[in-house]
Amino acid sequence: MSGAESTTRRERPPRRRVAGVDVARAVASLVMIQGHAYHGWVAPEHRDGAYAFTRVLGTLPLPAFLVLAGAGMTMRLEAASRRGEAAAEVRRSLVRRGLQVFVYGYAVNLAYGLIDGGLDAATLLRADVLHVIGLSIATTAAFGVRPLGKGGAPDLARFARRSLGLGLVVTLACPFVSALPLPSSAAPLAALVVDAPPYTRMPLVPLMAWLATGVAVPTALRRRRDESAFAAVAGTSKTALWAAGALGMGAALLGDALTAATVDALGGSLSRAHLAVWPNVFAYAGRGVVVLAAGMALAPRLAPRTRAAFAQLGRGTLLAYIVHVPFCYGRLAGGLLGTQTMASATMWLVPLMAGSW
Repeated sequence: MSGAESTTRRERPPRRRVAGVDVARAVASLVMIQGHAYHGWVAPEHRDGAYAFTRVLGTLPLPAFLVLAGAGMTMRLEAASRRGEAAAEVRRSLVRRGLQVFVYGYAVNLAYGLIDGGLDAATLLRADVLHVIGLSIATTAAFGVRPLGKGGAPDLARFARRSLGLGLVVTLACPFVSALPLPSSAAPLAALVVDAPPYTRMPLVPLMAWLATGVAVPTALRRRRDESAFAAVAGTSKTALWAAGALGMGAALLGDALTAATVDALGGSLSRAHLAVWPNVFAYAGRGVVVLAAGMALAPRLAPRTRAAFAQLGRGTLLAYIVHVPFCYGRLAGGLLGTQTMASATMWLVPLMAGSW
């Protein structure tokens, strides 16, 4: 047995977790909770300009969670490289983690069905956010994690290139595979990959492209990490985060404009089978990067206890998601469902956030 293989876990260098990424996850979680709460609780007659703003914010969490999942994979590979962990071991660990999240997705479908009395096939076999995050992690890890030399630690640059390649392939293929006819018997399984009503909410194609963005951007940010106290918490320099935030915002605005222009030029309406999905994927990748950069920049500016609380929520994002949704839309929402003003919904939002935390 080699020296690297015989090294005990205790003897390995400690893992240095980047607080900025956990804070970014917490920010995405809080934005997600408010978006679901206002959407589920506010009565149609009270959906004013303030409500419309919450819907704009509501476009941020989904791409952000996939971008942050990609950032988490990058952090995992960095830690493995510092410890001299073999790429094959890291690949197995990440694939296993992705499949766990994927299975959690079906468990959550069952739980929500039991709560709301909706134990039908469309609910139990629904392909939702946990499914796409889990499958994206597992697929990207299986394809992208390769060693530096035979049996070596993970090659981070190669991982970033392969992830971006996967993201580009699923984006370019999306309008064509989404338009393919599917037999009804294949729909529950195909729904995990492409649009297959009534099962699909969030398919792998093209959403995995946002995870690829989350691999590429933190890899670039890591190279611009300096020795400042700010970078020790955020994970990179101030100038790098300003640049990432500006690029993300530019991508979001340009992508939105190109999406509208493409729909106008080609006709029809935006769907995953329309060519306008290409700039749409680009636009939402930009939104995810904005959340990542904002959370990383916020982390050093928080007091240590506040930062620790945000990081705790960030590490528990999966649980926060599972817990809050039934109180926004399901039977557990009770009399709040579709009856509130913006002010009264805000009053109830505070305990929902606290409980999810």
